[in-house]
Amino acid sequence: MSEFSFEFEIFYSQIALFQYGLDNPFNDWNDTHVNQGFSWREGSVSFGTLSSDGECKITVKLLKKIEIDDDIIRAIVVPFKVVKGGIEIGSVMETVAIDIPEGNYEILFTARRLNSTEHYTFSFIESGNPTARVLKADDELLNLPDNLLMEANPAI
Repeated sequence: MSEFSFEFEIFYSQIALFQYGLDNPFNDWNDTHVNQGFSWREGSVSFGTLSSDGECKITVKLLKKIEIDDDIIRAIVVPFKVVKGGIEIGSVMETVAIDIPEGNYEILFTARRLNSTEHYTFSFIESGNPTARVLKADDELLNLPDNLLMEANPAI
């Protein structure tokens, strides 16, 4: 798989990516998570979306390096280790299983609007030293914390 796209329904202003088959895969959010645009813990990351609900397009791809187009509204990078079984992307209502090769990655999450449709991309870039950072912030992420919060509790 070099690229895979699908249509998706956003719920609760977030899209989650997690290790396939993870128990309690969704994360709780606190104010710091909201301000930085994501809630991360080992095996699971949820990203804030541009709107609270509605249809969107999601693309998942493997890249050699981080690339950001000019029309990107939001760009966030987080570390993620894929183990056997791949990943799932989705919401509390529906997830899609995707086979990603095992390894350590930086996931580049980007958000853009194409016409009236929101488009979210999850790019997997192999990395020996993945680090979290916000590359591009929009008006929703104006209160970025000095240090990104890299721990969250599972939503139960």
